[in-house]
Amino acid sequence: MTQSQKRIGLVGLSASGSWASRSHLAYLRTTPYYTITALQNSSKASAEAAAKEYSLPSVSTHADTSSLAADPNVDIVAVSVNVQGHYDVIKPALSAGKDVFAEWPLARNVAEAVELTALAKEKGVRTLVGLQARQSPTVLKAREFVKSGKLGKILSSTMHGYGVICSPVTTKDFEYTNAIENGANLVTIPMGHATDALCFVLGEFTGLSATIANHFPEIVMLDKEFKPAGTVKKTAHDYVAFTGTLVDGGVVDVTYSGGTSHYGKDFFWEINGTDGSLVMENAKIQTPGPATGGHIQMSQPTLKFVPKKENPFAPAVALEDVEVEKAGEWDQGDMSFGVGKAWDAFAGVGLDKGYTVTTFEDALVRHKMIEAIYRSAEKGTRESYL
Repeated sequence: MTQSQKRIGLVGLSASGSWASRSHLAYLRTTPYYTITALQNSSKASAEAAAKEYSLPSVSTHADTSSLAADPNVDIVAVSVNVQGHYDVIKPALSAGKDVFAEWPLARNVAEAVELTALAKEKGVRTLVGLQARQSPTVLKAREFVKSGKLGKILSSTMHGYGVICSPVTTKDFEYTNAIENGANLVTIPMGHATDALCFVLGEFTGLSATIANHFPEIVMLDKEFKPAGTVKKTAHDYVAFTGTLVDGGVVDVTYSGGTSHYGKDFFWEINGTDGSLVMENAKIQTPGPATGGHIQMSQPTLKFVPKKENPFAPAVALEDVEVEKAGEWDQGDMSFGVGKAWDAFAGVGLDKGYTVTTFEDALVRHKMIEAIYRSAEKGTRESYL
């Protein structure tokens, strides 16, 4: 540890594997800006097992956040547990005056997000939220195209993705996504990450109209061998679609479905301007493992550009590949690129390259947008959230 390194208390690093081990660990073990000094899990024994598994012998171990928050060797509490546990972990850390990193969604609902954001402001601490699609080189390049005016005036944008979760089948690992009150579902996670990237590139909406559906209120539970093992109830939605108008006037439509594409195209995003269009796609499917194409926070879309046709009746113009930085070997299960760039930005590194710090305030805007989607679908009204 160097004098300038910030000390991190990591919550949710499991010895048996977890999102924290797949995304945070590789970065935090090699970065010169941070060091892991503490672990917290559901029990001290579980934290000790993780410390042993990942060769972190000098860390302190904790069974609850109050203990972790009181640790004098912790500057930042990094929360990498399922969203239904966020509030109970984040609030004590903020109350103790610790800086906090929280995975997205920040909380189960808007009310919790408002409370946590207000508490962070009251305590004067720094915050970071894992909306790491903003750190994707593809998304940053698209933002550069839009901001530079190369596309001209933005007329429209279409996004369609598949979220894997909230499909007609599930596994024990994803059972928590079935209950809408948990706040971890198709609308909040894959669509939430993707629409945050969309708004990062194109700006926010002045209003939107939405439709949501739960086509499969009872779904099949698969065992460890992916064989049917009974059924479970699902109250979370497996389809969401909304249209809206951007602050700058462009018209946008977004559709997300549960499960995966039957023909292998799990993500498509077109941005259409008066001077040309950008197209982002990701049909990559991990083998073995689920498709991640609709989770653009976990996989890097391709990016192509086409200039406008002077004659709209002329044959289509070929799309041109846009060169972007290669963001890790996603097909090898390395999810640390975007998370690492977010951590870098929190340390003030890479800001000149477009990497940004996504705060609790930013996350609250997205929570309010999602709440507007639910309101619109329920009432059949056009809703705003700004």
